[in-house]
Amino acid sequence: MRISLRAKILLFTVPPLIALAVATIWIVNRTISTEVHQNIEDELKRASTLFEDLLATRSGHLAVNGMVIVQDPRFFSVLTLPGSPRDPEFRATVAGVANAFNSITETDLFEVFDSRGRSITKTGHEEWAEQALAPFISSALAGSQRAGLLAGSEHNYQVAATPVVAGGRVVGVLLLGDQVGSELAEGLKRTTRSEVTFLTGKVITASTLEHPQERDSILEALRASDPKVATEGMLSEIRGSDHVYVTLIRQLPQSDPTTPQFYALQRSLDVETAFLRSMQSRLVELGALAAFMALLAGLLISERITSPVRRLVRGAEEMERGNYDFPIDVADKDEIGYLASRFQEMRQRLRAYVTSLEEVARLKTEFISVASHELRTPMSVIRGYHELFVGDMLGPVTALQREALEAIGKSVTMLNRIADNATRFAQIEGDRLDLRPTAQPLAGLIRRSMERAQAEATGRKVQVIARSAYEDLIVRVDPARFTEALTNLVTNGIRFTPDGGSVEIKSRIDAENLVIDVADTGIGIPEERQKDLFGRPLMLRNSQNHHSSTTLEFNSAGLGLGLSIAQGIVQMHGGTIEVRSVEGSGSVFTIRLPMADVAERRAA
Repeated sequence: MRISLRAKILLFTVPPLIALAVATIWIVNRTISTEVHQNIEDELKRASTLFEDLLATRSGHLAVNGMVIVQDPRFFSVLTLPGSPRDPEFRATVAGVANAFNSITETDLFEVFDSRGRSITKTGHEEWAEQALAPFISSALAGSQRAGLLAGSEHNYQVAATPVVAGGRVVGVLLLGDQVGSELAEGLKRTTRSEVTFLTGKVITASTLEHPQERDSILEALRASDPKVATEGMLSEIRGSDHVYVTLIRQLPQSDPTTPQFYALQRSLDVETAFLRSMQSRLVELGALAAFMALLAGLLISERITSPVRRLVRGAEEMERGNYDFPIDVADKDEIGYLASRFQEMRQRLRAYVTSLEEVARLKTEFISVASHELRTPMSVIRGYHELFVGDMLGPVTALQREALEAIGKSVTMLNRIADNATRFAQIEGDRLDLRPTAQPLAGLIRRSMERAQAEATGRKVQVIARSAYEDLIVRVDPARFTEALTNLVTNGIRFTPDGGSVEIKSRIDAENLVIDVADTGIGIPEERQKDLFGRPLMLRNSQNHHSSTTLEFNSAGLGLGLSIAQGIVQMHGGTIEVRSVEGSGSVFTIRLPMADVAERRAA
């Protein structure tokens, strides 16, 4: 399949431009997407740092407040009073002092313990696990302040346990704490624009997430996480009910190792990438526009380049048909314009050359026609005197003279045949061959052509055979001319078939044609010469074989007019002639006549 120049230009211009546009869009989209993800991760890490700094600040405030309160005589003095946590009056006294100080500190947790670690009073209803509270109380009773996270029954607390010292001895413990819960989560959300969730073990204690499915997704991620999350944290994407979240999960500072507490900071990827999606749609629109512009530019460029080229191609096609005046109209001053100008000049020179060739061909045809006609007069005189001498009408002739007369007779016959062939060739070349088609039996035409060929091949030991499945076919042809064409093919086969070989004539019906094959077992025709076999008079010779005849000598050279005459006669009957040959294996000449000129006659 031939690809047009325009298609090639489009193929080599448009796809690369479109590929470049797509690659650019892909790179930009990937770069922006990566940058957005990286920004979200960086912001989550900054939010984590901010939160942990906030926790450290809160822890410091609790420790300072505790130290200030326990050093106030109004506070530590009540713990030196006689009484126990079971004494209602004692508890009421301590509770009154505790409430007064708690109104100043405004902490979420204010609990007082005696020197034995028993709770005297506290604000709120939070219950503590004994194993979680014990380390803080023990450390304070030992005289050391301790801060950390305390997991309650409902919430986590950031606490500071401060020893109460009076008279050089520890008389109690003050436990101050701020809740790590919903209020802190909401405040952190407003500050960092992140969703915040607090977890104790595998339980969520506070969260800004509204949907239970989104909260459960954090628990699932934490269950599936690596143990390293306790120290290094985990950064991943978690799919919720409506959004995909970039999630940072870390252990809370000062968390109890036995019951670790975690916090999760989340940013909705869908919300954060809204700009990216908008940019992606813009990029897609831009890519479509770029592809359209590339296609439009390719079409315009290809049209600009190929339009004059197509006119040149059309001019060449018209020139093949003999039209040398077809307008080209290429006014460009570039290389194509120069090519068009040179093509125009070449076309004019070619027209002059073809005209001169046609004139030469016409003169050649006229010369052959005149020469063959003029040869007939002296040949008639020679033939007449030859017959007089042979008939002893001019006196007796000797045996030697009779042999000479026989040679003269054969030469005159050959000259007469050459003149006839030259005349016929000139008639065909000049389109002056007069055909008179009549209905003729195909078998009779084949038989007469065989007889004429065998008469010319006297002494040759080549068998001529006719085979036909349609003996009763009637064809409408000029009998003399068609017989001449068949005879030329048969004599050609005899000429190039060595003694002992054969020439076979077969007729058959193929589709819509009558097919006549003339096949020989001769020397064959070289492939490079077959294409010129009917184009001009051609002589084939191979002197490696010899024979015993004086006519149609094997492999002898003639004028080469026979095949050209045969082709001309067949074509004037509306048929075709072709050859198939393998050098050294013989040749097959095939005549095809349209069935419109054939009528089948059935035997009665």
